[in-house]
Amino acid sequence: MSTQLLALVGREGQAPPATPNAAAQLIGATLRHLRKKKGLTLEQVAARKDPEIGSLATVQRCEKSTAKTLKEERVRALLRVYKASGEIREEVETLLKQSRGEQWWTHFSDITGEIMLSLLALEAESKVIKTCHHLLIPGLLQTAGYARAVMEDFYNAYPDPKTREKNRAIMERRLELRLRRQHLLDQQDGPELTAVIHEVAVRQMRGGRNVMREQLRQLHSFGENKPNLHVRVLPASATRSKLPVHPAMTLFKPHDSATGRTIYLEDMNRGGTFYSEPGDVEVYQASIDDCWDMTLSKQQTLDFFLECIADLSTTPAE
Repeated sequence: MSTQLLALVGREGQAPPATPNAAAQLIGATLRHLRKKKGLTLEQVAARKDPEIGSLATVQRCEKSTAKTLKEERVRALLRVYKASGEIREEVETLLKQSRGEQWWTHFSDITGEIMLSLLALEAESKVIKTCHHLLIPGLLQTAGYARAVMEDFYNAYPDPKTREKNRAIMERRLELRLRRQHLLDQQDGPELTAVIHEVAVRQMRGGRNVMREQLRQLHSFGENKPNLHVRVLPASATRSKLPVHPAMTLFKPHDSATGRTIYLEDMNRGGTFYSEPGDVEVYQASIDDCWDMTLSKQQTLDFFLECIADLSTTPAE
């Protein structure tokens, strides 16, 4: 995953690449860093007369790659010359895949900014995702009705009617994007997702009883039937003395090791902030882990969802 390479080439703290050209450019920067680390000049690399590497001009172009000019075999040949580690080669291979063509989310460029693009890229490249939400059901687990209700609540807060109308006009596209993200959980090589959801978010009415009942049924189904998804409820009583350090935290891990981790702190409906410095990551990861330790068990969580569904079912629908 590209977070480690960002740190390697001196861009730590930046968001991972979310487009083919950005991935190709990071490959070029990585090759330049590895070459200089070996104490080699461009001329010395070209002087090897390796047909897989090519001329001086070719090596220069490789370090200034775009998706259209990138030659994968040449990149691999240079990695061998520079004796890149297995982990670096693995991350470059991920970037090579990304540079080959458009990702599915590029078709939503009319409604996505750089933060959302980076978030989608992180989700797609991670082996492990851990999230902890205090106020809302996490986006990867939302039903269409619940997501629509959250968006409408936010859009209706705008005092300007023209702004409200504009937001509502693109809401269906944003809903489509949010639901499309959930396909990630059905892929054979999809990430393992651990979700801590505070009792407040579970009990808070969003969109009416029917919408919440549908949302809780989905959470119950996901928690019971998806082996790569672990959903737990954090009781309100557990946080009376110690709240999470942020109301919406997500940890992305591209490897089994601790390298390349990224924390995303979400601002409700307004994007968020990424952190990849180890010191920052440790603070928020520790908070997520602490919250996990205070959650209900799997069976208790499933039973809690059923109790809430029953409560909503015994009251006349709105």
